[in-house]
Amino acid sequence: MTEFNFLKAHGLGNDFVIFTEHSKLNISTELVKFLSDRKKGVGCDLTVFLNKSENNYSDLVARFFNKDGSEAEVCGNALRCIGNYYFKKFKKTNVTVETNSGLIDVEKNISEKISVDLGKPNISWDKIPIKIDVDTQNLDFDFDYLKGGFAVNVGNPHVIFFGDYLNVRELKKDSEKIIKTNFFPSGVNVSIVKVLSRSKVNILTYERGVGITDACGSGAGASVFASNKLNFCDKNVEVSMAGGNLFVEITRDEHILTIGEAKDVFVGQINLKDYVL
Repeated sequence: MTEFNFLKAHGLGNDFVIFTEHSKLNISTELVKFLSDRKKGVGCDLTVFLNKSENNYSDLVARFFNKDGSEAEVCGNALRCIGNYYFKKFKKTNVTVETNSGLIDVEKNISEKISVDLGKPNISWDKIPIKIDVDTQNLDFDFDYLKGGFAVNVGNPHVIFFGDYLNVRELKKDSEKIIKTNFFPSGVNVSIVKVLSRSKVNILTYERGVGITDACGSGAGASVFASNKLNFCDKNVEVSMAGGNLFVEITRDEHILTIGEAKDVFVGQINLKDYVL
């Protein structure tokens, strides 16, 4: 077998190639880079490999790979797409997904939107992780565009900045500087937030291993968490990104819920004879 079926899907323009049958594939950096290539492969920000769970506490096991071939712990937008696939196929309204960052609950709500519970965030320097013990709520960065910095792990590492305007070029430039410092040993996703009101923010995110994306689900969650901790916004916030809007809720026990849509683009089949075990 060298022909493999896949689903192309997106969450607010953040797009994914999702494989549900891949037991004979050699998952490698080369394979992920090929699949992610928008000219030679299928084209996506991130590739997802799903397995049916073999335990009694989860439904699926998911692995997420950025387009540079690096493995991500979790992806909020991809989890909504996984949920959308699972709900349609099995006629269910909830699914528990096992990820490298733990168990994630995904549910379809009354309005047909999909909710992802990213769990309780961690702001301990060694859990983000950061290479030295610092005040994670004020990293005191002083780049041309990005100033300060609030670091948080929401299943994957994020650093959040605040500003009066969002600029793709400037975010990319300073994000690359941050990554090159190795201050975050596992890399980091970088977001700039413009607070519009107590209930609405705009964000732009540079994703580790990908670059600037139209939307970042975990980035939205991390941004609202940081904004709320700094008393810039409330606990129910609409997050506006280039690809569309997500709703983020911080629950009483400080779990981060991201709520939005997921769209199937197409199903396809691809010959991967060069990557079969």
